[in-house]
Amino acid sequence: MLGWNAYLFIVVQFGSRFVNSFLTTAARYELLEVGGVKRFASAQVATQVARVFMQQTAGLLTDNYPLKKLYVAGEATNLILVAALLPMLYTFGPGALFAVNVGLGLTQAFSQPVAKSLPPAVVPVDDLAVVNSWDLTGDKIGRNLAPVVLTVVSSALGFEVAILIALLCCLALVALKQVLRVSDPPLSENGNSGASDRLLKGSSGGSSVLGKLVGVFRQVWEGIMSLKSDRTIALLILNTLVTNMLVYPLGSVVFPVIFKAIPEGAIEEEGSSVSRMILSLQSLVGIQKDKAWMNYAALVSLGGVIGPFLSNMVVYQIRSMVSKCPEQATWIGLNCGMAGQVLTLLWLMSVLSALEHFSAGTRILLLFIVWGAMTALNNVTTIYFNAHTQHKLSRQERGRFIANILMLFTLANSVGSLMYGWALAQGGFALQLRMSTRLLMAALIVRMMIFAAFRLDAKGRETVIIKHD
Repeated sequence: MLGWNAYLFIVVQFGSRFVNSFLTTAARYELLEVGGVKRFASAQVATQVARVFMQQTAGLLTDNYPLKKLYVAGEATNLILVAALLPMLYTFGPGALFAVNVGLGLTQAFSQPVAKSLPPAVVPVDDLAVVNSWDLTGDKIGRNLAPVVLTVVSSALGFEVAILIALLCCLALVALKQVLRVSDPPLSENGNSGASDRLLKGSSGGSSVLGKLVGVFRQVWEGIMSLKSDRTIALLILNTLVTNMLVYPLGSVVFPVIFKAIPEGAIEEEGSSVSRMILSLQSLVGIQKDKAWMNYAALVSLGGVIGPFLSNMVVYQIRSMVSKCPEQATWIGLNCGMAGQVLTLLWLMSVLSALEHFSAGTRILLLFIVWGAMTALNNVTTIYFNAHTQHKLSRQERGRFIANILMLFTLANSVGSLMYGWALAQGGFALQLRMSTRLLMAALIVRMMIFAAFRLDAKGRETVIIKHD
């Protein structure tokens, strides 16, 4: 049973992700409305580039300064941005919205390494998997729920009221983060008494500007080197790179193309029980966009929202299974997650290769089911990966480690999107499916090799077993 501090952390994490997404969506939509497509697109590019550098900075700060102060500071920055949004909008117009767009992206990038380093300082080691599970679930729900709530609130009450509500939420989150109990000993007690001084003085101990820059870059390099700190972590990083490069881009790049190939009105004309069920589900969740393919894409994305709830069920089942040997929880969880990733990837590849032979309704239903199952098993792997690194890495390593893997995963997703874009540009619908399936085949082969290496590494297994002091 989780303690109140764990529940508070889960609630605050969900609230922070929801409010940041709410504000980001509001600023983006308003910028598109008053600033045009060019300014809107350039804001997204600027945000992505700046996020990489902000994550590195946040990683360094996380390893060198008190976690709670950084955690509260991130939310306080959100509060400042939202408080300034309306006055800046009416004074400076689109330029202010551009700056707020980038600023909100940077606060989210700053908060990630800090928040993902917090669980070991908030809950006992045996609760890490459960807390990470709910944290990941809240992240996915908050990200997908925020645009819907914004649409409802701004339509009924107006943009200004929506921003004022977000301001009140930020105030509440700052207060709740202040209440959260964080067991973060002073850095001097962690054997890193000079960390902050070294960050400021550089490796040579000098206090010059050059010395400070040398110190910063040295710590960034040490953070990059921490990615290969042990073989098991390296395998798990490689496994997640496969997910970000060759699996997740399907949802944003391939599925919209597949659904655009379905003629307008095909589902309505089909008249099958499957098509009726899909139309009923669309109506139930309020997915009614002007273009049919957008409705289908949104419906399959809904499977990705259901997936985290399924992963929570798996985590609780694993916790029940290992009640007599809790030290095995992370090992069993990683095995279940990675084996499930292989099976769901094989399932997705089979569906994609035969997709042109199915009716329009069956295509959507199959992709909805397999995408939900795949998201669930990906989440299970991520949950236990996070639990392993949080337990294995020291307080002074976690921030830079998280910052660097976030950077790698962002780059991998960009590369994967380009690869699928190239595959889809090769020809007609049948060729698009064939090329996409080949990329998934490569992902499956690599993933099976990673899983085999993980299973056969007896020494690595010992690093995954949780040993209580």
